[in-house]
Amino acid sequence: MDYMADQMDRQIEGAQLRYDAAIDDGLQPAFPVGDYDHMIFNPETVAETKRQLSGMTLRDYFAAKALQGMLAGDAEWIASEDVAATRAYAMADAMLAARSA
Repeated sequence: MDYMADQMDRQIEGAQLRYDAAIDDGLQPAFPVGDYDHMIFNPETVAETKRQLSGMTLRDYFAAKALQGMLAGDAEWIASEDVAATRAYAMADAMLAARSA
């Protein structure tokens, strides 16, 4: 009995770690800068690198797409903007988790 409980705990812990990693992955830029000729992207500082790579995260992009789909359908079930945004980000988190599965 204890062996099965330990196995289940390990599976749950592993799933949580994979989920957390997927969410962290979602914090990366949705459209990173490509530097194929080593001349376009040439920041001089870390701050300049962050500025040039900043913008929409992959999680934000997925949430925007989810929200767009929700609003294109029957939007009457959305009680408020806060509920819609929360649901969109929940869907984005699910999409990020599915990417790492």
